[in-house]
Formats: sequence, structure tokens, C-alpha cells
Amino acid sequence: MKLKLLNILALILITTGLRAQNIVGEVEYRYRIFYDKIYSSMPHLTQQEKDRILLTWNNPEGYSTRMKLQFWPEKSLYTFGAPYEVQSYSYQVEDYFIENNLNDQTYLKYMDQMGKTFIVTDSLNAPKWRVMNEIRDILGHMCMKAVTEDKIRGQKITAWFASDIPVPTGPEEQFGLPGLILAYDVNDGMLIVEAEKITFGEPEEIISLPKKMKGREVSGAKYQELIQEFIQTSTDSKRAWMWEIRY
Repeated sequence: MKLKLLNILALILITTGLRAQNIVGEVEYRYRIFYDKIYSSMPHLTQQEKDRILLTWNNPEGYSTRMKLQFWPEKSLYTFGAPYEVQSYSYQVEDYFIENNLNDQTYLKYMDQMGKTFIVTDSLNAPKWRVMNEIRDILGHMCMKAVTEDKIRGQKITAWFASDIPVPTGPEEQFGLPGLILAYDVNDGMLIVEAEKITFGEPEEIISLPKKMKGREVSGAKYQELIQEFIQTSTDSKRAWMWEIRY
């Protein structure tokens, strides 16, 4: 096992040396959510109800949205990408933007959640990742596996990061690994986010925030507190919280 891990690390280091210049670019991700799996996992449902949901809501491809991440050594910007020609569903929140400042370790999130628009600013606090001895090729980049847990949302997260793209950021709210996160999975396939295209070099059009941001300004700690309260209230009322909080 130790020899296998050393071989994997050696391969990663070689690849990193060959592609260390890959520090500026843009990634298009496919965000796929499987509402049948998520909703059927609700604890208050009977087994008969869960089976019916899996049967009637089943969609092997999930419901897709294209997302876009732009990255530099000092920051990353993330928002919606160009829509697919055939939309799996019509609903999409109006505002969803994340900026990670990697120099001063702060972030800004501007997003519609829980029926409101929030402006969240705070210090970056990376999840407690465990790097595993598994590798996977994504768009020609050798990626290592890492796992963590979101205890507030009850999510097991598996990420794949490319150390040959040495920027510690990624899609959605995932970051903090020694390389760009090119894919991640939540709760064994309830949500799958995967890179579809990577373009290195300065992006042609830089993602920009709306000129006038209107919303409730809160700290990261307060925002997490609001999320936790909403999930608990929804659970107590036997309602599915994921309709109003991005999964």
C-alpha cells in the first residue's frame, strides 16, 4: 500500500513539474443534481413513498446547469455559465456568485437562498480534507481523491483535484486542496459537478459582480447559522430544504 501511494505521489509530482504554468484559466463545469435521490432520502418518508419517488422522478442524467470558474494564483471567480441548448429544467436562481481572494484568504458570496438575496463576506476556512491514495484522469489531468464532510447539510463530499493546476480553489463552495478541484460528488451521486472544458490563459471576458448588489449582508458564521436553522425547521415540518438552499 505504501509503495502504491509513493508511486502515485511521484506521478503527481512529475506531472506538476511539467504543467506548473497552468495557474490562470477558465473551467466550464456541468452541475448535475438528482432530485429523486435527494428527496427519497428524507427521513420522514415511508419506504413506499421513497420507492414511488425513485420510480416517478427517475432521471439517469440528472438536472443540469453549466457553471463557470475563472482562476488566478491570487483569486477565483465563479458563477453561471452559458446555458445548455436543451434545458433539463427552467428554474434557475437569479444571482449566484462566489469570489475567493487567495492572497488575503477572504471570500465574498452573492446568492439567492431561502427566498432572499445574501451578501456573505468572511475569512476562508478550508474544510478538513483527507487525501486518499486513489487517482482519476479528468480531461487529461491526473487527479487525486480527497474526502470531507459538511455536518450542517449532512453531506459526504468526495473531490478530485489536479495538482498540476496549483490553485487551491474549485467549483461551488469547495476549495482548500493543493490543486484545482475538477470534480466532486455529494452523498454518492446526489450531486455531481464535473469539469467539461478547461482553457488556460487569461479569460476573454472576466466574470463581474452586478454593479449594484442588494441583499442582506451577513458574516459567514451568521450565514451558516441561518442555513442550520432553516434545515432544522424544514426537517421538523417535514419539508424538503433543498428546494430553497443550493445543494
